[in-house]
Amino acid sequence: MIGTDENWAVLHVEVIFWSGKRKTPPSLVSGKYCPHFAVTGTTEYLGVCFLDGTERCAFGEPAFGNAQPLYPDTIDYAPLENNAEFLIYEGANAVGKGRVLGRTIPYKVKPQRK
Repeated sequence: MIGTDENWAVLHVEVIFWSGKRKTPPSLVSGKYCPHFAVTGTTEYLGVCFLDGTERCAFGEPAFGNAQPLYPDTIDYAPLENNAEFLIYEGANAVGKGRVLGRTIPYKVKPQRK
């Protein structure tokens, strides 16, 4: 649900990027790759940012990464449940596909007493 801890979950994903859709595979380790995922059978774009992952991706080869939702306070990321399959979009172009392997709920840090 929107705004819940679950909606802030980091997604562990397996992705495959297609050749001919990009000039080079994206860097999953830079923290700057922010595509959209669209769960198979839906049309809603869910913006994510890769935090880390496979250092060198190759077209057509599985890569693994951790992606964090970009808009957890305004968009419901519940469709990205375990084993959900999705397409990876850059703008209107599908550049690959993937599957959610798991979710990690962020650890809340308790405020320090003064």
